Amino acid sequence: MPSGATATIHRARRGPADQSSTIRVPGRAHPRTSGLVRRTALVRRLTEAHAALAVLVAPPGYGKSALLAQWTEHDERPSAWLTFDERTGRDPAATLRSIVTALADAELFDAACPETDSYEDARDALTGALRSLAAAGRDFILILDDAHLAARPVLHELVNTVIAEGGERTIAALASRAEPPLALGRLRAGRALVEVGAADLAMTPAEASVLLRRAGLEVDFETVQIIVQRTEGWPGGLYLAARSLSGQIDVDSAGPCLRGDEHTVATYFREEVLSGLTPKLRAFAIRTSVLDELSGPICDAVLERHGSAVVLAELERATALLHPLDPAHERYRWHGLFREALTAELRRAEPELATRLHQRASCCYQALGDTDRAIEHAVRAHDPVRTGELLWPNIIAYLTRGRQELVRSWLSHFNDEELRAHPPLALCAAHSFLAGGSATEARHWAVAGVAALGRDQDPWREPDAVPGLLGIKAMVEHAGIAGMGEAAAQAYDGEPKDSPWRPVWLFVRGTALHLVGERSAAAALLQQGADLSAAAEPTITSLCLAQAAMIAMEEQDWDTAAELTDRSREVIDERGLAGYPISALAFAASAAVRAHHGRVDEAKQDLRSGIDLLAALGDFIPWYGAQARILLAHASLWLADVVGARTLLAEASRLARRTPQAVIFGRWFDDAWSYMDSLAETSLAGPSSLTIAELRILRFLPSHRSFREIAAQLGVSSNTVKTQAHAVYRKLGAASRSEAVARASDAGLLGQ
Repeated sequence: MPSGATATIHRARRGPADQSSTIRVPGRAHPRTSGLVRRTALVRRLTEAHAALAVLVAPPGYGKSALLAQWTEHDERPSAWLTFDERTGRDPAATLRSIVTALADAELFDAACPETDSYEDARDALTGALRSLAAAGRDFILILDDAHLAARPVLHELVNTVIAEGGERTIAALASRAEPPLALGRLRAGRALVEVGAADLAMTPAEASVLLRRAGLEVDFETVQIIVQRTEGWPGGLYLAARSLSGQIDVDSAGPCLRGDEHTVATYFREEVLSGLTPKLRAFAIRTSVLDELSGPICDAVLERHGSAVVLAELERATALLHPLDPAHERYRWHGLFREALTAELRRAEPELATRLHQRASCCYQALGDTDRAIEHAVRAHDPVRTGELLWPNIIAYLTRGRQELVRSWLSHFNDEELRAHPPLALCAAHSFLAGGSATEARHWAVAGVAALGRDQDPWREPDAVPGLLGIKAMVEHAGIAGMGEAAAQAYDGEPKDSPWRPVWLFVRGTALHLVGERSAAAALLQQGADLSAAAEPTITSLCLAQAAMIAMEEQDWDTAAELTDRSREVIDERGLAGYPISALAFAASAAVRAHHGRVDEAKQDLRSGIDLLAALGDFIPWYGAQARILLAHASLWLADVVGARTLLAEASRLARRTPQAVIFGRWFDDAWSYMDSLAETSLAGPSSLTIAELRILRFLPSHRSFREIAAQLGVSSNTVKTQAHAVYRKLGAASRSEAVARASDAGLLGQ
């Protein structure tokens, strides 16, 4: 038997007894199946395949050999197993002879293997053996493991001979780390090929749970899912994760932190993947790890070279850890953990180059109009000047589209001194804190930005900062409502017509006018702000509509208010802004209008959301917090929650005292307290007090809905509604539903 290959024969198994005979030669033997996670679906797929060739291509650690072992154990056909190593390609004739010898020793046929070293004699002997088996109707499986190490002519000869001369169900199966250099197109077209790739071999969370448990790692299923996501189901990575995490005190918390640059994982990639690449491919792979998406033009620009598309195609054939992202295979991405391992290699070998590559990538993506990636690479290059220059012109777009967390993550890469030294970054921080409800922090960073503007060494000049500085002044400085409106008007007049800041100033200016009682002028500006921001700044759109709805409520135009708040909520839902704290005002306005119209369930949901978002904002800007709480208090009253309304009004009063120029607050407070007084007087004058549940039913009586419909709306039984309604009639001294509505209206129980 030649050196450089392992040939193993398995006889057919029928029953529990192991009837296999094994011939061992120097090299690696096929894996045993005991203790392995069963890959039942894949085994069935291979067993039932009517194909002449099976190709398994995946990176190391994906369980190719283990799957083949499970398949040959399950399949009734005999199997010959040939494992290649680095020496196999030196003697193609010996490799062919090893297959003939293995088949003969397994007593599948009687011919002897030729003793000569002639390649032609070995090929003829293999052809004769296969023809003999086919004539006798004896099908078998030929396993060619580690086929990426086989010499190309050997692989061609073996595969072509088996396909041409084998029996009806004889199949050759290749397991390789790279796509084999075979003409597979014809076989695909003729459905004579079955392919298993890395995506097929990736483990599901259920399979991963079994693997981790057998490796000694006990974690909850949520952590298993996170580990599977981080490893992309890579079985070898799951095992390495178990090794890496087994020493952690809190494994469930450590699981999400698994990284490819962790020593155990990085060492595996270095030894099993990078070592198998040519120096050219290895250097290319390491340097392109700075990119989350690879393409020929991008790689050419970042690496300052030509022909990257050709190299990417070579890498795709060399390792399945490079995943194509499109059918044309023009765009790729690295396996997540492998990319982290490559990045660690880059930091270790060429740390200064990593910074230059990120800077080039930032310039490249800026030219392509991909602002997100341009900023991300500027941050990765730790370039505060470029980050500020890119982020500041787009800060409004990011903050008004619910991307506050992304902005915060970018800014977190720079320390306080770096933020203070660069005005654009300081002002971005100020507006980020403002959008998140931290007025004190916003004011702090605005002051820092102004201070940085005076430094001669900074190329950024004051005209670029005017919108941001005026915005902070308008929103958080103690200049009163008039000062807020004047600052917003000044900022608006100084902006070009296509500036993304203009809708912001329209909202602030419109709100200032509304707070001092100039409704008509305010409504016009808010409508203009909603129109200008509709395409690109959804947060401003929802706020403009909510503020305009508050004006409509004051004018008793409840239909218009409902239309405005419904539009505001649609914007929030469509753009995913429901968790954004600055949306509290929109939820508050919607809760008030829906409660007034008897849309109880929707009003309750909006009320809860508004209260939760206000809690996240804290005191924020006094006028904003006051009017949001006033609206929520009115919603609570109309939902018969007097206690909740009193609490909200008390908080609103405290904030309103800090904005004495806001004259509208007094009217809203008067209406709310008068309504509660009416409730108290009616409660005392009647034969008994109306309960909260009865007040809730009372709100539905003017709608002419049936008791069954009211019950469906409230989620209670019809009998409950009927009982509570009759209690309302009795306590109001009414003989009918219409009379109860009339008396409740006279008493002020039905609100405005």
